[in-house]
Formats: sequence, structure tokens, C-alpha cells
Amino acid sequence: MNVALVTAREGALMALPDGLERRSARVEIFADAWSFLQAARRKAWELVIVDGLNQPFRDLIERLLNIDARANTAVLTELAPEAFHHASEGLGVLCSLTAAPGEAELAPLLERLQALGALDPGIETAQGRLDTLKNRLHAHCVVCWDRHPFGLKVDFRVTGEHTVEGAFGCGKSYEGFGNVVHGGIVSSLLDGAMASCLLAKGIAAYTVDLRVRFRGAVETGLPATIRGEWLRGEGPVHLVHATIEQGGKVRASARAKFFEGNLGGPGQALPRGAGLRALLNHARRRPA
Repeated sequence: MNVALVTAREGALMALPDGLERRSARVEIFADAWSFLQAARRKAWELVIVDGLNQPFRDLIERLLNIDARANTAVLTELAPEAFHHASEGLGVLCSLTAAPGEAELAPLLERLQALGALDPGIETAQGRLDTLKNRLHAHCVVCWDRHPFGLKVDFRVTGEHTVEGAFGCGKSYEGFGNVVHGGIVSSLLDGAMASCLLAKGIAAYTVDLRVRFRGAVETGLPATIRGEWLRGEGPVHLVHATIEQGGKVRASARAKFFEGNLGGPGQALPRGAGLRALLNHARRRPA
């Protein structure tokens, strides 16, 4: 679940994002309405929490609804229930929260979201697996660790039973040819998306065959969306697909085979020579 928190009181409210993150949510904090609304034109959240103690929440929510009429919102407020009902009339706010909410207030809020269909229990469970295994097995990953000094810092999110999605800003520091993202960076993004698909399924695996097709230049300065999809598994080998899109066009794609390891201990040995070729050939066959 993706959550946006709009507040200038970040330090005083740390219990709120911490509680949400313990429920596998990812919380983005915006210190002002302008930066939040600019971001809202590019992405959506399952929940937006507006701090009504330091800004006029009605104006902000009205502007948000003009961008995304389906947005789910909650408001931090000190208003009495009747006064809040009057102040929020017509906005479709899910509920009000106290000025400094604790975890006890989160459960009923999340239950309302689930009742509205805004939360898919299957996706939430898969996201929890992805986050747990990523922190355990890929803690310093150059693709997805958000504190890596030279990393790509892609936050992959589960979007369906077999799919994940992430965003990459394509900054100039990742350039190969002029104004073009280096092909090695593109390949790493695709590989990272496919690995995340497997982690979301509770599978730890390493790449044994990666085939990248460059359909066009991945341009610097133009945000990209990276999507991964698990296609099928044959024994310990999994076939996965990924794409990078910019401006609604697929700029690069990949297919890869991953060999499944062992979550409970040392990775299982990869066959060599003829054994490996036979395994990969078997995995390549489509089901009858």
C-alpha cells in the first residue's frame, strides 16, 4: 500500500508512518501542499493523509480530487466530530484522525480501505514478502537499496498476482552516449524488476540467462516505468519478463531464467555442463 502524508510536523508524527510501515505500507511525506500536488499529477496513492493542523485541508483535498477523483483521504484534526463533518462535507473523507494518531487508530482506517476495495489482501501479502526478503537477502542491492550512495534506488511495488512495477528518474549521471541511459544500467533495472517478481512470490533465485532487447533509446531526463512479470516455473527454473517504458512506449525488454535457491540455508547447487543445458532446455518448453 502506498500512502502520502502531507504535513510540516514530520518529527511529531513519526509514530504514524512507523505504524503504517509495520503493516507493509510505503509512506511518502510531503512538507507542503505544492510539492504534494505536483507529485499527485504523476502518481496515485491508496491513501492520502492530510494534516489539518498546519494547512487548510479542504482546499488541498478539493485540488487533489480535481486531479484524481477516486483519491481516498483522511485528515488529522482537533475539530470536534460535528464541526469536522461540517468542514469536510462533500469531500468524501474516509475519517478523521487525532492530531497525533497511534497504531490503535490505523486498524479501523485500513479496514475501511479494504471494504472499499482499495486494498487487495493478496497484493498486500505479496508486498510484505517482497519487502521482507529484499531486506534479508538484498539489503545493499545496487538497484533497490534506497540508501546506496551510487545506486538506482528503485522501489518495486507489487501490482498483481505475478507483476511488479517501479519508477526510475533516468538522471544524467547514468548516461552512456549523450542523453541516453547506459545499456548496463538498463539491463540492471530489468534484472531487478524480474528478481523482485520472484521475491514477491517468496522465491530467492539468481539469474542464469538474461536476454535484453533494446527497442529504442532510454533517454536521460525522462522518467521511466519498469515492469516485471513472472511467466512460469519449471522445477527450480523460473521464466520472467520485464520492460522499461518512457512516454508510453517500450524502450527495452528482457527475458530471463532464474535458478531457485534455498531460503532456509545455502543456495542449492547449479548444475554444470550438459546438466545445466538440459535444465534450461526443459524450462524453455511451453506447457502442452
